[in-house]
Amino acid sequence: MSFPFWRTRAFWALALGLFINAYAYGVAAISLEWVTRHGWLTTVGLLWSPLGLALGIAVSGWLSDQLGRRLLLLSAPVGYLIGSLVLLIPPTTVTSLVASWCLTMTAGVDSNTILVYTQELVPSDARRQTLYAELNFVNLGGVALATLANIMGALGPTAHRVATSILPAALAATSYALRYSLPESHRWTAERENRQRRPPLPPYFAVRLLVAILFSFSNTSGFSLMTYALGTEFFPLHFHHIMLIATITAFAVGLLARWLGRIRAKNILLVGYALTLLSAWSLARVRTPRHSGFWLTIFTLSAFTSVTYLAEDTFKVDAWPSYLRGRLVAMVRMVSLLLYVTLIIVLGRANLDQFFTTMVLAWGVGLAGAVIWWITETVLLEHQRGVPVSRIMRRGHRRSKIRP
Repeated sequence: MSFPFWRTRAFWALALGLFINAYAYGVAAISLEWVTRHGWLTTVGLLWSPLGLALGIAVSGWLSDQLGRRLLLLSAPVGYLIGSLVLLIPPTTVTSLVASWCLTMTAGVDSNTILVYTQELVPSDARRQTLYAELNFVNLGGVALATLANIMGALGPTAHRVATSILPAALAATSYALRYSLPESHRWTAERENRQRRPPLPPYFAVRLLVAILFSFSNTSGFSLMTYALGTEFFPLHFHHIMLIATITAFAVGLLARWLGRIRAKNILLVGYALTLLSAWSLARVRTPRHSGFWLTIFTLSAFTSVTYLAEDTFKVDAWPSYLRGRLVAMVRMVSLLLYVTLIIVLGRANLDQFFTTMVLAWGVGLAGAVIWWITETVLLEHQRGVPVSRIMRRGHRRSKIRP
């Protein structure tokens, strides 16, 4: 990236926030393993985390547009600290649910605010590469959790629980110290103070919003079904192995952020979702961990999922005006999470064939969204107007100068 934003204190403050975000969400998802398992707890565990995340995202979207980004960024570490301390209490079903709710709600508030704030803070020539690099810390958080689970699991449930729970508390304090000097978003401040000069919504707003929801649903559902649900529901002995391979692979691919950020979004989304769908279909054909091809397809599916994740998470914060960005990004993410929760409820009594079919269809939704956006950008915007969509989206307030 031409602007070395990764060297700044702000980059590491936000990247650490995304690391804690992913780690805390994963801790919440597995914390019910630390209490006596009942049949209904498996489904509750898969539902509880995304519901808490969705609620935190909804709250964040409205508050960040009304009160600013900085206040929420400084508040989030407190939520992580409280959730971690509750997890250190000898576990019961109630304490695990309360801690999970606290961690995931905080993760929802924090992740949404970080995405919005980065978009408004980083100069345009470095924005995509910076977002890709920051988002890879989500993958790193998953790697840390999976590695700790595999190492500490051999030492017994108490050691595993204590070690897993202490880390978010320690990182929350570090994160707060790094965030304290962050300024308020200048773009949010400018649009809030100059209400008469607010830019209009971007061209093809409805199409972009729909496609963003399709992308978000596809990645949320596809990755969660593979990483969390497949292991807990059908292959519990291999759950930690699946999670470890998936997160390490995703992080390794994310290290290519500097180069991936140079590829046009419409192309990386189209190719990425096509290859992800092919990998998911291959996994459905292999079916069982006893087959060596199972682990190869987990690897390829995780790799292509990482590519689409980086691109779609950047896509859904890119074009909106700052005075609405928090709410629009929150709406996209919240709708996708609620659709995923609905999917988990429907799959409550599904067999393995039905599970794999659903996972393949989830990635098919992402590919459909990529095709819709590729056509929208290439045919409608570029060919008819003769202006690249990226320029139109960045200069929506000057679109009166563009002739159809």
